[in-house]
Amino acid sequence: MPTHQSLSGVSDDEFLQRMVGTYRERFDETFWAFFTTRVAAHLPADAVVLDLGCGPGLFLRDLGERYPQMRLYGYDVTPAMVAHAQHMVSTGSQPTFAVHDATTQSLPHAAGTVHLVVMTSVLHVIDEPLPVLADIQRVLAPTGLFMLHDWVRHPLATYLAWRQERMQEDPETVLSHGFRLFAVHNKYTVEDWQWLLDKAGFTIREQTQLRPTHQMFVSTPLRR
Repeated sequence: MPTHQSLSGVSDDEFLQRMVGTYRERFDETFWAFFTTRVAAHLPADAVVLDLGCGPGLFLRDLGERYPQMRLYGYDVTPAMVAHAQHMVSTGSQPTFAVHDATTQSLPHAAGTVHLVVMTSVLHVIDEPLPVLADIQRVLAPTGLFMLHDWVRHPLATYLAWRQERMQEDPETVLSHGFRLFAVHNKYTVEDWQWLLDKAGFTIREQTQLRPTHQMFVSTPLRR
């Protein structure tokens, strides 16, 4: 997988601090309300949950505090992210974190043993997503869920204006970073994601837009 530095132009440490600082905006009450009713309600109390591209681990920390019986695993390709996650203090279920590249390594879980796989703003950077999706389907239980929350395509002017407002960047930085990241963040339309999930053997159960820039899909394996 590409590194955060190669995509954003900032160091892994800088990207880590950005991820920590914006966490509450990305995983807000709207997200948790959706997760509680549309995802968690369909999981066993002791569900095995994988977060691929877990970043600094804050989602799994909060998930473990809300659902202390869940068994949680977080994987990320960036050592700085995993190191931060491993040193967090949690009052709930203690997640297990590890450096792992899902594009070159199979997930370290047996077939049919995982109840939920989560990917947030990660799959769009993977050049060949179908092998990764095949491995996700391998580890999911027959009634398991795959929750994909990722970027969807917007016009260039809309995307650059969003960056200037959201990131509080000066116009020169917006143009420098914005043009570099436009092609990364705007790779897939909603229809592209739908096609990709179907091609990978998933049936979409829920689909909604919780953030202006992202689409949420909750799908389950289609056993063909």
